[in-house]
Amino acid sequence: MQRLFSSPNLIDITQLKDTLERARIACFIRNEISSGLVGEIPLTEGTPELWIQEDNDLAEAMQIKTDWQASPLKVAGGNWVCPDCGVTSEPQFDSCWKCGKSKS
Repeated sequence: MQRLFSSPNLIDITQLKDTLERARIACFIRNEISSGLVGEIPLTEGTPELWIQEDNDLAEAMQIKTDWQASPLKVAGGNWVCPDCGVTSEPQFDSCWKCGKSKS
């Protein structure tokens, strides 16, 4: 097991976890619940972390993380329009709710 990513923002951790799981990389979030205890426990003990279960997947996971961090399509962006059917979706969705087309 290897730690891939750490962030006080659980939304970022969850988005990256979902991206890795779509690539069939087994991963899990450590400190998902204890992040609410920061202030009562040391910051380093409560910050959410994303861990890769298989060491063999680390290189691919690191590349996916780099691409994900560089992507302008993270939740910070606005709504997007499906290139196939024209339906508007919120930024946290990677595919169209109506036709299933990927937004990228």
